[in-house]
Amino acid sequence: MQIYLFQNGKQEGPFGLPRIAARLVSGDLDSATPAWRDGMTDWHPLHHPVWAEAGIVAPPPKAAEAPVEEVVTASEPEPTATESVAPEETVSSESELSPDGAEAVVAEAKEEQPAHAFSNYREDDFKPPSYDEMEEEMAQLRAKRETFPELIGRQAFESGLRDEEIEEAWSEVEKLKAGGSGEGLPEAFAGLGRAVMAAGITDPALDEVREEEEEISDRMLNLQMQLRRMGGGNRVKKPSPWRKWIILLIFALFMGGLVTALVFFEVIK
Repeated sequence: MQIYLFQNGKQEGPFGLPRIAARLVSGDLDSATPAWRDGMTDWHPLHHPVWAEAGIVAPPPKAAEAPVEEVVTASEPEPTATESVAPEETVSSESELSPDGAEAVVAEAKEEQPAHAFSNYREDDFKPPSYDEMEEEMAQLRAKRETFPELIGRQAFESGLRDEEIEEAWSEVEKLKAGGSGEGLPEAFAGLGRAVMAAGITDPALDEVREEEEEISDRMLNLQMQLRRMGGGNRVKKPSPWRKWIILLIFALFMGGLVTALVFFEVIK
């Protein structure tokens, strides 16, 4: 089961069911996060009963934390007998404590206090991607995936990963590096990366690149399945309209010729 999440104003995923469950248990994922999978007509939060039927046991949504108000108390020294209060300060203090002044202060405080805002999600944000959007994403993923052999080759060479099965490709990169010529080096790295992938070599230095390549491959496979369900195969294999008319025209000419031949033979008899 492939599950998509809507977080930070954008769609993320797909993620497998075990990963979603693990993130919910660890608290890394809020159960109020909208989610969608193939076959659903709308997005639902992870604590919705529809996800419980799919096997996701979600804790209650996280409560919004109330803003912490800091109270600052300032102590002022009491005036001594020698200190006097200026008339202007007295008038100012009286105006601040007057009804009109108090109302103005309260109104200003209300304006400065942030109001509770609704979520900024729009209805369009919860709609599954269209056929054209998935095709565009597929093209971007395909272009990204084509760069992985070179990335894997560079990482393997820089980390000093050596193996008998990739020695020939390694020597080609080493020779170009020693010659100081950058021409042909990207293709040599790509060749080394393909050799590493074909040999099935695993190494901690390649984990990050390999995981990213696997995620992109899984996403491409998922997109391909969705495109087929939306009629992708029919769009490719559907014959052009003009072919149908050509076939009809050929059939009409054949029938017309057959009728003409029969009439001609009857006239001769």
